[in-house]
Amino acid sequence: MIRKASLVIVLSLFTGLGWVYTQEEALDRINVKLTDPSKPVYVELSLVNGGITVTGYEGVEVIVEAKTRTRKLSEGKDRGKKTKGMFRIPVYSTSLEVEEHNNRIEISTASYKRTIDVELKVPVNTSLNLHCVNHGDIYVENVTGDLDVNNTNGKVTLRSISGSVVAHALNKDVVVTFEAVDSENPMSFSSLNGDIDVTFPKNLKCNVKIKNDMGDVYSDFEITRSERPAETFEENDRGHDGKYRVRVERTFYGTINGGGPEYSFKNFNGDIMIRRVK
Repeated sequence: MIRKASLVIVLSLFTGLGWVYTQEEALDRINVKLTDPSKPVYVELSLVNGGITVTGYEGVEVIVEAKTRTRKLSEGKDRGKKTKGMFRIPVYSTSLEVEEHNNRIEISTASYKRTIDVELKVPVNTSLNLHCVNHGDIYVENVTGDLDVNNTNGKVTLRSISGSVVAHALNKDVVVTFEAVDSENPMSFSSLNGDIDVTFPKNLKCNVKIKNDMGDVYSDFEITRSERPAETFEENDRGHDGKYRVRVERTFYGTINGGGPEYSFKNFNGDIMIRRVK
């Protein structure tokens, strides 16, 4: 957590009665005032169970909403006769906690206990560090900044983005649409079992590094191939069991519109699409 924080807000609202009568989610909301609204914002959020939605807007606060997923109320069965005919009341809370210091915001929830979805409204000029593991996708729209986005079992979708991106989705798709790109920062897009589909402005200038084991690669940019030697990895175990192995991995290198910062695309089972905006 951030030391010497100028603002610490802890919110834990228990909504057991709401579940009894309405079966609605527990919903917590915090409006975060920034130390300096004229400067860029940085937001960090990680969830074990749940999804993240971020929308950029013309505002000067970060609005955080966290809600638990609805679960069907079930009759008590595991407590024997003492709960017969009664229903379990899930007294759930998001345990939402937000900490702000010098426009840097860290958000935490009890997502390791239950599935919690978080929605953020942020000023357009915001950088994001977002991570999810189970039961949710990551969706970001209309944000300008540096984005580091990682999802293990869900999809990553980034729309109307300006700036730079590092995006990874282990088991689902990575879909990114840029309005503008940072002309200096490198970028990376990767997956294992999903497709990678990235749309760039027509005037994109970059070097590309592409590796795909089982899928195909497509682009409507004119990509000029750059000849580089294949990457070679040596494993020398002769001092142990006498084995010596050399492994060669072939990676495609190229340039778009004369080249620029390196953009890496890496996949295993899915396809890679590098598009230019129509």
